[in-house]
Amino acid sequence: MLLAVRIGLVAVAVSLFAVAAPVTAVFYGVPVPLAMLVSAVLALSVGLAPLVPRTAAVAHLAGLAALGLLTAPSTVGTWPVPVTEIIGLSVLLVVLGVRTTWRLTATVWAAAAVIVLALVAVTPDRWAPAEVWATSFVVTAGNTLVLAAAAIVIGQRRSIREELTAARRDAELEQARRRTVEERSRIARELHDVVAHSMSVVHMQAESAPYRVTDLPPAARAEFAAIAETSRTALREMRQLLGTLRGDAGAERAPQPHLADLPALVQATRAAGIPVELRLGVDVGTDDHSTDDGVDRLTQLTVYRVVQEALGNVARHAPGASTVVTVGRHGSALRVEVTNHAPSAGTVPAAPPDDGGFGLAGMRERVTALGGTIDHGPDPDGGFHVDVHLPTHPAGPTRPTTATRGPAADGGTR
Repeated sequence: MLLAVRIGLVAVAVSLFAVAAPVTAVFYGVPVPLAMLVSAVLALSVGLAPLVPRTAAVAHLAGLAALGLLTAPSTVGTWPVPVTEIIGLSVLLVVLGVRTTWRLTATVWAAAAVIVLALVAVTPDRWAPAEVWATSFVVTAGNTLVLAAAAIVIGQRRSIREELTAARRDAELEQARRRTVEERSRIARELHDVVAHSMSVVHMQAESAPYRVTDLPPAARAEFAAIAETSRTALREMRQLLGTLRGDAGAERAPQPHLADLPALVQATRAAGIPVELRLGVDVGTDDHSTDDGVDRLTQLTVYRVVQEALGNVARHAPGASTVVTVGRHGSALRVEVTNHAPSAGTVPAAPPDDGGFGLAGMRERVTALGGTIDHGPDPDGGFHVDVHLPTHPAGPTRPTTATRGPAADGGTR
């Protein structure tokens, strides 16, 4: 629709020039070069009015004044505004009224009326036949006033419709944001009521077990202490997650796990009865958590979460299986490998089949969000491996690129 309007406006401008130039030269006796120049300015300003309305209006008014001065010596035809210019000025005011503000349209109309009167005032030779210039002035002013007023009404209606559409869109966005906040609050409540409560019970039972059970062996006391420490860590991270969901800025600025926390994570897994070996090929200083060995903070958090989930999968699906965690540089990337062998006979029973199911999917989402790759699947010896490559300084979210192998690639079993 807009393209058709612009094409039509260009056609009108070309037609005005094609008619106005010969009429001005032949009928009013204006030299051909001047007639073509003034007609070109008037026609071109009409065609450019939608793009540069103010510039086009100024150029058109200047052309109107020049046309009046050039046609003043002629005693034939309408003066000071020829018929072709009445049409051109009318088209210009219609375009301005529809596409711009009413103030600009009214200003251009008033300026055109003043220019017409000024042309009469500076040309005493044309005062005598008053009916000529008076008729031209009345027709020009009256015709353009009606058309400008109609165009302003149409333009204001369009503007109001656009404002209503924008207001409706803003209201829908606000409602969507409100629904998002409410959903996050609901999830936070559910997590607090279900998960946090259950972890608190586990923590209290593990802490009180050495006092409730008599003659508890030292190994069992150490086991309960490890359970209590793990539950405290889970509760601390759960509180931080709940604060983030509720929009607590302090929770978002709270310290996140990093590479230096990997030894403690592995130690807690060993305490759960899983032999884990940690091989670190990067420095994990404790003074600056965000720049351990030049690795970005978000990458460090992703490495920690990948290792945490992989070890959790070992505990659920292959308890007692020997596991090796390797973290090191691979070119310009950071490589994380977690490999476990098949569990030996007589170990603790594995988790029920319906336990979990979203761990590998979560790992894929974390890794691909940083532009990394992940490869995971069963090994020929009955074990399982997770192999992740991450950029040390991710540029931002990218399209998922996941390389998988083996039947467990869909994350449905681990």
